[in-house]
Amino acid sequence: MRLMGDRFLTEGMIPESKDVKRLTSLLGRPLHSYRDFATSIAASA
Repeated sequence: MRLMGDRFLTEGMIPESKDVKRLTSLLGRPLHSYRDFATSIAASA
């Protein structure tokens, strides 16, 4: 668990290209970053 947590902190959650294609297809929209999501939510509050 410690190693997994360390890697998450140093590298984040970087999807592979096949994951991006699959998620984009499932969601029906392009992916966006957490920063973009948080900025959008903060602007609407």
